[in-house]
Amino acid sequence: MKKRILITSTLVVASLIVAILVEGAGGFPQNRACLRVMPIDELARGASFISRVKVVKVEKINYRGSYGQLATVTPVEVIDGDIRLKKISILSKSNIQCAEDDYIVGQEMLVFLVPADSLFRTLNFQYGQFLIAGNVVRGWRDKNNKPVDKLYVDAQKEIECILNPNQTPSQTPPAGENNPPRTPVAGDPPGSRSGSPQALPAQPGVVPTPTPSPSPKHKRPSSQG
Repeated sequence: MKKRILITSTLVVASLIVAILVEGAGGFPQNRACLRVMPIDELARGASFISRVKVVKVEKINYRGSYGQLATVTPVEVIDGDIRLKKISILSKSNIQCAEDDYIVGQEMLVFLVPADSLFRTLNFQYGQFLIAGNVVRGWRDKNNKPVDKLYVDAQKEIECILNPNQTPSQTPPAGENNPPRTPVAGDPPGSRSGSPQALPAQPGVVPTPTPSPSPKHKRPSSQG
């Protein structure tokens, strides 16, 4: 009887010690985030396709035991990648520990994708997909890699600056077929430069209208074809 009591007491004490150790370590390992969260610059440089997309279809699958979902999305605006793609299939719900890369029909998202066989998967799993609500990117990451909300246009500019760090916006459109250089003529406003689209000849009774600079071209998929 005493031996049984001693064994029971020992087991209770051992259980308490384990519970204390687990609590001090922050809980059981499977309950903690166990995926490394990539910073935005690493996501941008590592992705093959970066786009604002809309989820149009999801299917439950078993892809080689590695993925449980196939999501179909349509690009709304391509930031980097093949702008000819009209629909994209993304392997999701990975069986990687702690991965939660799933998609829901109707959601609009900013995604960072990499090839997976002949399809795509989400780079960094759930940390490579960002929900867009009201033109705000939810859970974007700041310089300290902490989650923040950010306007989509600002997130887009940040990505473009990462991908093209030496590119500076041009104040004057370059001379070309649609913007040929011209020789200054009498009556040009003072300070006009040769080839400037603002250097227009003055005509009696006519107020020259400056040629508008073309707006930046966004990589939006064509609706044709």
